[in-house]
Amino acid sequence: MSSEALTLLVKHGEDMKWFLSNYDRLVENYDGLFVAVYERSVIDSDGDLDRLVKRVSGKWPLERVIIEHVSREKPLLVL
Repeated sequence: MSSEALTLLVKHGEDMKWFLSNYDRLVENYDGLFVAVYERSVIDSDGDLDRLVKRVSGKWPLERVIIEHVSREKPLLVL
């Protein structure tokens, strides 16, 4: 694995850890929305995923941004 790929994985991991550890606070502000996280900060949000991706990709390196849905409701998993 190249050092660039390893760096990307580490950065994604840091952003995901930040997202999960701040989830309760994010729910208060972004319930029902998709949020884009870059360098441990919310950089944008939207209820429409396609619209969010278009905005984010024009401003930040999309391969470095994580986009997740935020919701008070617990997901229902059907096995």
